Amino acid sequence: MRSQPLPGDASRRGADEQFKTTKKVNSETKANTPSRQAEAAKTARLRALRLAKEAADKDTANRAAAAAKARRSEPRRRVRRPQVSTPSEAK
Repeated sequence: MRSQPLPGDASRRGADEQFKTTKKVNSETKANTPSRQAEAAKTARLRALRLAKEAADKDTANRAAAAAKARRSEPRRRVRRPQVSTPSEAK
């Protein structure tokens, strides 16, 4: 039950606030560097390519599945083979 904070607490709070402010400024500065922007653009381009490829692969798989289903559902034609006579029947 302390009525007054310890003297170290005030200096610690001041240091924490200063650290948070410095960290915030550094993170904003790093986000705006040209190399960071180039990396972000590259990542966005690669992501778009990956999503396009996934969509194309999914479309191809769906078409293949539909074609296989269509082949299975077609009625099969039964072709009669010409009867081959056996040598015993030829006599």
